[in-house]
Amino acid sequence: MPKFRKKPVEIEAVQWDGTAEGATPIIDWILSRDATATYRCSNPERCAEHDGDTPHSIVIRTLEGDMSATVDDWIIRGVQGEFYPCKPDIFAATYEPVAPAPAATEAAEPVSRHRFTVLPVDPAAERAAEERARGMADQHETTARVFAGLHRVAEDTVTRVVTLHEQWVAAGPPPPGASLARWWDKRLAELHNAIQPDTTKEK
Repeated sequence: MPKFRKKPVEIEAVQWDGTAEGATPIIDWILSRDATATYRCSNPERCAEHDGDTPHSIVIRTLEGDMSATVDDWIIRGVQGEFYPCKPDIFAATYEPVAPAPAATEAAEPVSRHRFTVLPVDPAAERAAEERARGMADQHETTARVFAGLHRVAEDTVTRVVTLHEQWVAAGPPPPGASLARWWDKRLAELHNAIQPDTTKEK
């Protein structure tokens, strides 16, 4: 199998400090290059009540869809002029600084950026970055499965309670002369079993 080495390329990048003040020049820089980016709150309702007390992100429109940059992420402008976020550890393992551009050129730019070049390929660093990426993907998948399971359980519980209520309505009030205490005890036991069914009986 033939082997190849990545060409040395230079990119422009700026690291976001997570603040609204730091996001503004980055978004202006992206917009000035005919790309799209927005400053977005992770929980708009909480953000309205607790100003500045909710995590935010810079959402960048890419060819692969919207990608979010969070605190300490690097925002990169690639060789084709495309923008995308990069995690700090992956950035540090992939890029190294290039000599700064002349001061006159930097002064005309909307945000203070730095130029970087791709580091020589380090197999160990690449494997470590891939392992971290796989670990994050596995963690997201596990979290998604847990939430999906909780959602299914909640739906099943609501269905059982609604069905039980319909049975109660169809049965009507307790018959004359019946013990109200026993009648209510039976209803409470039925409601408890609808909310927390005894799974051991099914086995």
